Amino acid sequence: MSTDTATDLYGNVLKNMRNAAEANIKLQQDMFRQWSTMWPGFPSPQSVWLDKVRDFQHQWANTVSDLARKHRDVLDKQYQAALESLEEALRLGESGNPEEFRKRTEQLCRKTLDCMREVSETQMKEFQDAVNKWTELATKAGS
Repeated sequence: MSTDTATDLYGNVLKNMRNAAEANIKLQQDMFRQWSTMWPGFPSPQSVWLDKVRDFQHQWANTVSDLARKHRDVLDKQYQAALESLEEALRLGESGNPEEFRKRTEQLCRKTLDCMREVSETQMKEFQDAVNKWTELATKAGS
């Protein structure tokens, strides 16, 4: 029985020493981590990485918001042009003679084609701007 008690006693002592050593190492690591974040030339890798992620998320949100705003503006212009074309198409019936009807029809066709050209150019420009912004964000995030 005395050997069991002695073994338990030594086991408890070793266990307590191990716990104290682990706590000491953890305390030293925490102190080193705190001191290294206060040192201006030695940034903490975790905070730098998190800052980059936050900056990327912020820039991404701004880019998507800007693109959505521009897309809404383009859609508003397209809708306005469609309403104007509809009004002109309805006025075709008010033509008094075939020559006036021909002129109005020709103007409507030209305006419609110009509107389609403008819309396609705007869409292509917006797409190019979006790709440029996304590429810029991706290269910033990679560096």
